[in-house]
Amino acid sequence: MPMFRARSRVYHALAEALAEPPDWLALPGCEWPLFECAVRLAPTSEAARRAAESLSQVRAESLAARRARYAALFAGPGGPRFWLYESAALTGRLLGAETFVVERLYRDAGLETEGAELPDHASLELAFLAHLAENVETTGPVVSTDMERNFIARHAGRWLPQLGQALSHSADEVYGPIGRLLADWLTEAKCKMQNAECGMRAEAHSPFIIQHSHLHQHASAVSFRIQKLPVIPRAESCTLCGFCAQVCPVRALAVRESDAETTLLLLPAACVGCGKCQLVCDAGALEMTQLREGSLSAGEWGALCQSPRARCRDCGQPTVSTAELAFVASRIGHPAWLDYCPDCRAHF
Repeated sequence: MPMFRARSRVYHALAEALAEPPDWLALPGCEWPLFECAVRLAPTSEAARRAAESLSQVRAESLAARRARYAALFAGPGGPRFWLYESAALTGRLLGAETFVVERLYRDAGLETEGAELPDHASLELAFLAHLAENVETTGPVVSTDMERNFIARHAGRWLPQLGQALSHSADEVYGPIGRLLADWLTEAKCKMQNAECGMRAEAHSPFIIQHSHLHQHASAVSFRIQKLPVIPRAESCTLCGFCAQVCPVRALAVRESDAETTLLLLPAACVGCGKCQLVCDAGALEMTQLREGSLSAGEWGALCQSPRARCRDCGQPTVSTAELAFVASRIGHPAWLDYCPDCRAHF
């Protein structure tokens, strides 16, 4: 997926999350569109990586309960704890100058707002940023990026990071992680765009990795950052079925086979701690554990589990791992054909 489209999807998902709670918000965090966006961008964005880790911990809840959280934070009773309007956040009152300036910017871009929401609502400003990022192909990268940079510098970047920081400290298990992503993402984008404006070239492979004193460095350069990583405490419990590697959204897990053995490998630097591998492990062999990254070779593949490969009793060719063979036998018994490769089994 092109980077500008991935950026647009983050803005769009944040816009939905800060509007009236959408249906997907009732799901566990690892099934949110926000999580999928964060996972895609995690290898090149520290903001996205941190978001993937925190969003993966959000539990499912009824939509009514999510709406109750939203109302308590952004409506009352007794007035909102957090304002979702730029004018109110900056001046303490609705329908300020910012409201009308933002509305003019929308019109200048050929857009009109629908519904009764004021133009400077957080969800509409984020939707506008999504529109600018998505339309790079039609308006051109220079024009669209300039508009995005200006809107962040003069509007969204002036108050949404502060809103995100406040939400991240609210202790709300749903809107806290959303706020953290909002703050980190816009701060990262704002710093990158400021650097570009000053003539500093961002790294070619990652428009969102920013070297800045107020931001965390990219994960591969972080020493001793606490992170949840998959481990297999009891090697004999792993069947080496490979399902964990198949569901890993960032390909941090992989199964490798040689003639002699089958190995489940982990690349710590790529892992975002989402926990999908643990969820799919029927054997319960894989666990997510807090580890210090500095104690691992984060940029190198490491073995989580190894098992020698069984060999066909007829031709001697390697078949499956002995771990997988033992698991199958535990379920169906040990019929003689299990000891043969598929080719020899056909003649058994």
